[in-house]
Amino acid sequence: MTDRHLIRGLAALLLLTVASQIFYIAIVSGSENEMLRPLTWFTELFAFAISTVLALSLAARRPKQAPIWSTIALAGTLNTIQVAMGLSMFGPAMEAGEAVPQLFAAVLAGAFFFYFLAKFLLGGAAILLGAGALKAGSGLAKPLGGLAALAGVGALGLSLLAMIDAKTWTFAAGGAGTAVTALLAGLLLAQSE
Repeated sequence: MTDRHLIRGLAALLLLTVASQIFYIAIVSGSENEMLRPLTWFTELFAFAISTVLALSLAARRPKQAPIWSTIALAGTLNTIQVAMGLSMFGPAMEAGEAVPQLFAAVLAGAFFFYFLAKFLLGGAAILLGAGALKAGSGLAKPLGGLAALAGVGALGLSLLAMIDAKTWTFAAGGAGTAVTALLAGLLLAQSE
């Protein structure tokens, strides 16, 4: 695979996770269908895991940008963990929650902490890649770089606030994290032209 293929694959997987998060909020969270939740989460699990592999491959192939690609890989790993927690721990924690009510809350808080930390890291990567595109990019990459960098600043701040106080900042940080993921993916696609 060429670097271009890896970058496009990574961008496609990031966009898939954005689509799955929107689908989850719009459709799955209010649905009675028992299969939609695990199906959506397994889609995200594989997308995050494969995005980690692609980002690590780019880190190895592009040593000057290794910190950026490694940051994206770490975000993918953290997201893989948080989705795996939902798939493997939410059910048993809910059942045990009748006896120990704080158990489910603790597992949920841990999963969200990993989610916000991953979006914090993607925000940092978006700032670095976006600033580079503003400086040396051309065509669509230049404005997308500016938007990605701005979204990165928002994701950094809101994700940090959500790690400190999830009750207050969950929705704002989730929206910022989704936006930065989408813009980062768009920037990667524009740069791979």
